[in-house]
Amino acid sequence: MKLIFTIAQHQLAVSFNRKRGRPAKPFLNRFQNFAFYLLKQAKDKRLHGHPASRVLRRVFENKKIKKVLGFNLTALILLTSIVSPAQSALQSQPQAEVTLVVNQKVETTTKQSVRIPLDTFNITQRYHLFHRGIDLKETIGAPVYPIMGGVVEEVAYTHFGYGNYVIVNHGSSYKSLYAHLSKIIVEKNQEVDQNTVIGL
Repeated sequence: MKLIFTIAQHQLAVSFNRKRGRPAKPFLNRFQNFAFYLLKQAKDKRLHGHPASRVLRRVFENKKIKKVLGFNLTALILLTSIVSPAQSALQSQPQAEVTLVVNQKVETTTKQSVRIPLDTFNITQRYHLFHRGIDLKETIGAPVYPIMGGVVEEVAYTHFGYGNYVIVNHGSSYKSLYAHLSKIIVEKNQEVDQNTVIGL
């Protein structure tokens, strides 16, 4: 019987001769030696990896080469630290800063101001990812004003969701929604300003 084993890139051929009867001790010794050889080959790191790393590993594992490289690297580090000037993180001379000062009159004009829709209120829920609005609490019957002037785009009377609500289009793609009103005073397409009561 002949067995061929391949370990890494090495092939090992083992032949067994069997005689009649019980195997003798030499067979066990051969088998133990074979098992020891297999384990030794499997643990040998020089047989694994890329061919270039196998060659370089043998070069750099040599004691003489280690000493020469170690000495040369140490000398190189010492020489560069002595010869080159030390550079600190903070420069000894501050860099000049150039500041340009321009005196110019700037007038700020506000075309439209924004007002709070209620005279007095408490914030019951703030704006966040799952609540795209601010809930303001006031007593029933308090007047509600639009935040800016615009045109009433929608008036709805529902029992679900927002309840009775008004949407005001302020132009420039700005809209505001006034929900949970007890009474709506304005009508669709009506122009409103910041002092118009849109609901209670």
